[in-house]
Amino acid sequence: MNRLAWHRLLAQKLLRHAVALLPRNQSSWADAMRAEIQHIDDDREALSWALGSFRACLTERLRVLQPHISAHTLGALWIVVFVISSAYNMSIALAARLGYQRTTSALGWWMRDFQYDRFAHFADSIPIGLFLLMGLAVLLFAAALKLNLRSRPAAFATFCCALGASLAAWLYQLGIPAYLQAMSPPHLWRIGICFALTVSVLGALRFLAATQNSSVQR
Repeated sequence: MNRLAWHRLLAQKLLRHAVALLPRNQSSWADAMRAEIQHIDDDREALSWALGSFRACLTERLRVLQPHISAHTLGALWIVVFVISSAYNMSIALAARLGYQRTTSALGWWMRDFQYDRFAHFADSIPIGLFLLMGLAVLLFAAALKLNLRSRPAAFATFCCALGASLAAWLYQLGIPAYLQAMSPPHLWRIGICFALTVSVLGALRFLAATQNSSVQR
């Protein structure tokens, strides 16, 4: 399957997850989105449109769930996901760098088309500075979670810093040929979409916070 076909496939999957977020009484909106994407010929434009649709559907879902679950709780859960994923990435890369084949293979069992030899070659290509940046991201995500649980305002800024460090580390890895050989295209797309969705979630949470503040002022 060519690269453009991957754009279309990911757009369709993303839209399917997006409409699943909508309440049942919004079925007409879901049908309209399904019909609209069929009229977008350009695959990249379809993916961009699907990302926007996901953000809109997520915002609507959060609005409906607002009386039952707070933005603070959602934020904590999302930070937990990043703490786990960043710690996992750091652990598997370090295990491969140190030559722990069994540990690396055990950590990589869920990754499609995982091959230890290729991943070990990638780990050997990682400079020490990148390991330090990955470790910094883990610490910042953990700090953001701690601050969030204590309802400290600095939690948001700390999470943004952690996200920036994690994104910088991933973009650097994209420049390492061994990384592109070790990872399948779908896996790379999932990581990229995860960062995009995180921005969407942060935007949705900020929107809810602004809505709450405006309601209080009225």
